[in-house]
Formats: sequence, C-alpha cells, structure tokens
Amino acid sequence: MIDVTKVKTVVLITFENRSFDHMLGHLSYEKINEQVDGLHSPLSAYENIFNGDAYNPYIIQDDNQLSFDIPHEFDAVATQLAYKTDQNRFTMNGFVEAYATASNSTPVGEAVPMGFFPSRLVPVTSFLARNYCVCDRWFTPIPTSTQPNRTMAFCGDSEIHLTKTGFIDTKDSLFDWMKKNNINWRVYHDSLSFFLFYREMWPFVFSDRFKPYEDLRPDMVNEPKSDTPQLIIVEPSYADAPHIGSDQPNDNHAPLAIGWGEKLLSQTYEAVISNNEKWKETVMIVYYDEHGGFYDHIPPPLVAYKTTSTPPYSFTSLGPRVPALIISPFVEKGSVCHELMDHTSVLQFLTEVFNSGKPYSDTVEARKNGNPSIKSVCITLTKEYTEAPPFPPQDSFKPLGTIATNTKTPPQGAMGQAFEAIALQAIQEDPQKVMDKFPDLHQWKMAKDSARNDLPA
Repeated sequence: MIDVTKVKTVVLITFENRSFDHMLGHLSYEKINEQVDGLHSPLSAYENIFNGDAYNPYIIQDDNQLSFDIPHEFDAVATQLAYKTDQNRFTMNGFVEAYATASNSTPVGEAVPMGFFPSRLVPVTSFLARNYCVCDRWFTPIPTSTQPNRTMAFCGDSEIHLTKTGFIDTKDSLFDWMKKNNINWRVYHDSLSFFLFYREMWPFVFSDRFKPYEDLRPDMVNEPKSDTPQLIIVEPSYADAPHIGSDQPNDNHAPLAIGWGEKLLSQTYEAVISNNEKWKETVMIVYYDEHGGFYDHIPPPLVAYKTTSTPPYSFTSLGPRVPALIISPFVEKGSVCHELMDHTSVLQFLTEVFNSGKPYSDTVEARKNGNPSIKSVCITLTKEYTEAPPFPPQDSFKPLGTIATNTKTPPQGAMGQAFEAIALQAIQEDPQKVMDKFPDLHQWKMAKDSARNDLPA
C-alpha cells in the first residue's frame, strides 16, 4: 500500500480542446521518448480518407490562430471516431469529414484537424513531458464537448450530453465533497470562472476561496505551509467567455494560438515549484477537457454511460484521447503511464489522498472498472527527492497577437452564447458580488449594450 499521506497538495489545471497526438504526438515522432504511444513515420499510416482523397497528419509550422473552431459536439465526435460495426471498433477515420461538413468545404492538401505541434511550438508542454510523467491512455469521460466533460471532471456525473445555454444541474460537486470532508481548497481563476454555469456552486464561486490567478505565486511563496490548500484548481481565461481590456484568453481553445496557453502553463509550474518545501509534497495534474475535434489515432474503449437527465442520453464509449501530465517530485523523469484513465480518475485520486480511499460517488467507483489509480501507477513515494528542474532560457513561445472580443455582435458558437447568457444572468442576480469578484464583467456589459444599441432592429 502506497503511503499517500506524503502528498499534501494537489494542483489541477484543465485546458481546452486539444487531442493527445495534436499536442504530444511529437514525443515519439521526434524520438524524444519512444515509449510514448504518439505518432511515428510514415505519417501516411494514419491517413483519413474523405471524398476519395487521403489526408495525413502533418507538422504545424507556425503557431497561428485558426480561421474557425473545429466541430466537437457529440454528433461530430461520432463522425470523427467512425465506428465500424463489422470491426466492432472505432477507425478514427472521420476527422476530415467532420471538419469538411462544418466548414462546407473540401480541404486542399492539408486538413486542419490533422495537424500536430512539433516540440519547438509547445516547448513548455514538451519540457514537462520530458521531465515528468506522460499519461498516454487518458481519455475524455464521454465522447462530446466541453460542458459535459467538465461536469464529469468536477462532479463525477453529467446531466447534459451537449452544450447547454443556461444553468447545468448537478449534484455531488467536488466543492460539496470537499466541504463535507473538511478538505481545504482554493480556485485561482484567470477572468470569468466556468463554475458559474452551476447555480449550486455560486456560494463557493463568490466566496474568498476563489482568488485571482495573479495571487497564485505570491501565495505559494509567502503563505505558511499550514495554510496551503490541499487542493488548488487553476482556471485559465476561457476563449468563449466575455473579455474586455487587456484580458487575453489562454485556455488553448481553438482557434487560439497555442502560445498563450504555454505561457500560462509555464507561469503555473514556476509558481508551484517556487516554494521548495511545499513542492516536496505536491502533485500537479495537467489535462485537457476534450479533444476539440483534433485527430488522435488511438480508439477509445467501449464503456457505457448514461447521463443523469430524464430521459438519459446513452454513450457507448469514452471520448477521444487527450494530453495529460503528472508533474511532481513523486514521479520518475520521462516516465510513461499506459494505464486507462479519464477525468474521474482525478476524483478517485483525491479521495485516496485526502479521504482514506472512500468512494467519491457510486458512478466514480463504478468507472474505476478494475483500472489502477493515478497513485498506484504514476506516483513513486519511495524515490529519492530531486529539486524541480527550471525551464531552460528560451524565447521560442512568444504568443502571436491578441484576441479582441467583438462586443458589437453576439457570439456565434454555442459555448460563446452559453458563456454570455450566464454572465448576464450573474450580473442580473448578484450585481454587487459580480462587481467584487469579476469587475470587468460590468465594463463588458456596458460596452456590449452600447455597441449593440447601434445595430438595426
């Protein structure tokens, strides 16, 4: 039995919408770590066929903003996974088809969802993968979009199977679980919090447990160990949320350039390792909520799940594979975990570390399905302690440009519309609390109202 009491702090950061091959396939392709199940030559081995033409994975040459978001709702994901009944498996051959259908065009030469980053364009992610543990069998809990998968990640169940405009009903949230079990926690948010989508969580969101991201490093450096939270959640600035002023989205949600997310990841890592005494007892977990429509070559396993809605929506598999890293002095440098994981594995890990392994919920317990936990396959508490390696001097991940929110017209995408609706709901219900916690929202609303009043009816 592993003595997980040595772990005092767990740090979670969940980015948006990139697949494993897209972000980490380069580890094997560039022969950085050939134990990783990423991409290999020849890339034609992974071709997607659309209208008789073959589209292979290709190396992205520049970190540019894409022209539009790649489809990733449940129906598009079904197309991408391309299940073949006669083979009883997913062929992963429909990524180009889903993209072409959404864009109403046929790609010429290279198809955007097939691109993958070389190490030079994701230097922070690649550095952490080389120095810590890569999980190359980490799948999304269900084959659909952001909202359902984040709900699974932070609640263990989901009442929705696609993006919803309005409140998301939930029970057994991670915040409720921590309150019930007297676990000290904190959220550091960069701009608007995703947790506003859950009305039941508002008392937590508007409490002093939610702090600006800028406080993370000073708190890690200066706060006494006795006051350090057992769980720290880091929220990026979401691309689909309202923005105004200098706020720059950095959640890696396409069509964003990836450099902003790399910068956030580097700042978070440097904050977490800034206090060596705290770092000695920390596990940092980085993963993506879903694949965002980008290609991955590993078919997800068949796992049944029904949403908690009435009637429920039934899924027959996990979702596509996503990047996941375990960053800690308790993992071996350059190690690779090939065991099956999904986002609920984090909930399992938290209860093992902080609650003596008592089941988080019936659903999370059932989803273990005999698979080993993060603690048993990634964490090596007997290894000799070594200090965290700092990033080498570099200037190769300079973010390109900035994203300015167009307040004049309503957002076009489902997530943008959902974020705008929930922001307006929060301002209407609790204007003073919103002013205190998210002061830029009031500026955004005034700018939006002023700009849209000029539009013709």
